[in-house]
Amino acid sequence: MEKKLNPNPISRSNLPKHIKQGHKLVFSRKDLSQREADLFALMMAQMKDSDWEKSTPQYNFTASQLSEWLNINSKHVGSILSPAAERLSSYKIGIKVEGSAGDLEFDYKPLFKNIKYKKGVLTMVPNDMLESEYIEYKQGFALITTKTYLDIKQEYAKRLYEILSRFKKGGYEMHYIYIDELKGLFGLLDESGRLKKNKSSFKNNGVFMKRCIRDSIEILRYHPIAQKEFLFLESDSNEMGYELKTQGKRISQIKFLIRWLNKGTTEELNNHEALKTIKELISKQLIQKEKLSTEELTKLMFSYQYLGQDEEAKKVERALTTNTTKSKSIEIEKEKKLRDEVDALIELTKDIDY
Repeated sequence: MEKKLNPNPISRSNLPKHIKQGHKLVFSRKDLSQREADLFALMMAQMKDSDWEKSTPQYNFTASQLSEWLNINSKHVGSILSPAAERLSSYKIGIKVEGSAGDLEFDYKPLFKNIKYKKGVLTMVPNDMLESEYIEYKQGFALITTKTYLDIKQEYAKRLYEILSRFKKGGYEMHYIYIDELKGLFGLLDESGRLKKNKSSFKNNGVFMKRCIRDSIEILRYHPIAQKEFLFLESDSNEMGYELKTQGKRISQIKFLIRWLNKGTTEELNNHEALKTIKELISKQLIQKEKLSTEELTKLMFSYQYLGQDEEAKKVERALTTNTTKSKSIEIEKEKKLRDEVDALIELTKDIDY
């Protein structure tokens, strides 16, 4: 049932640290340009469950807020954002639903009821037909760092960052995703599941892998903020940040390999603390001949980054990815050994009547 529009627009002065986006929205089919994605993100960052209690909310953003948060010249806010706002006002998003026969289906609905820019104020009204998708978190959610997301300029890198943020919390393991599903998540497919006419070059999986996957990983790896949030790991086949499953020679599934870094270790640094950290940890290696732990390597990497020692930071990053990959291989080997032992025990007890 359609809700009444709240006559009092919500206007919050601060930009929240995080954008909370439900599982269905994260894994929907979105084909947003950088500007469109930024506008949508601003609304999602401001949205709270309580905003929907009695009516459909509407959100106001002043020209000064838009100028500051999106790094736009205040004199040109309207002319720069108007085309993106116009496209967003009629944009439909595909929400995944389970078909009656277990098929993968998508239900397309408009994201917004209205968007307007008048007298230096942008007003955004979300579509109440998507209320549950906007504020439903029972299936989990992505906790997207607002500042990082807005600072990423390339649309496919933004989308990848959004998807990866769904797996930030412990207990949510990254899984293999079918390549056709992933093409949908990157906005390349139409409502019938076919490649859009203006995306025909992505029919070639090599083009898709380069532009959407490898280029996006490279952008995020060296992004000044994102690189402090997580590490891409190297696969056994030497691919950086992902591993593949194939059917014959054709790529069938992709799994992203990342490790989110613990916050709070060296978030608040100054020159003295960074230099002190480097001195202590390098001394531990050289004088005490001790290997550094993953946590210590992370501290060392952050300290080098803070001081602008990018080459040294990259060397430590490579060590971190190697350590994590080795740990993963050891865990797999341990599990295999345990499975073999259990199988042997089962064989010994097959004649026992429980």
